Amino acid sequence: MNFNEKLELMKKEMFNLISVKEVTFLKDMDKRININKFGKFYYKNFELGYSEIWRFLYQLDSNKVYTVIPLLSKNNRPDQPYIILSEQILVTNNSRAMLITKFIANKYENVIDLYDIKDLDNLNLVFKYKQININEP
Repeated sequence: MNFNEKLELMKKEMFNLISVKEVTFLKDMDKRININKFGKFYYKNFELGYSEIWRFLYQLDSNKVYTVIPLLSKNNRPDQPYIILSEQILVTNNSRAMLITKFIANKYENVIDLYDIKDLDNLNLVFKYKQININEP
């Protein structure tokens, strides 16, 4: 098996592990893996819930890795203040929606406790996301 074949095998194995058993953070990726993080971010607004997150993951391109920054926004505008719920999470269309939903719900509860906010009903969950590429070293 040559180097390129080993690299492709590694990508496939990694793809099947990203945010499946535990949430995978971009910062925790092995520094020997060259990740191209350049590109435009997109925004997806939705309700916090399993089915919404499942639909988001399901619509992602197969065999692609994405970075997601979960946000809370009052008016869904990136040029206005918002609350960042977490560091960048890596996801694929194989990632577990229930795992991501529970993680986000926990962060949501942390915001309520940390900032002593009584009601977050007027805030929207937003995923700021983009595809990342794993390049050869």
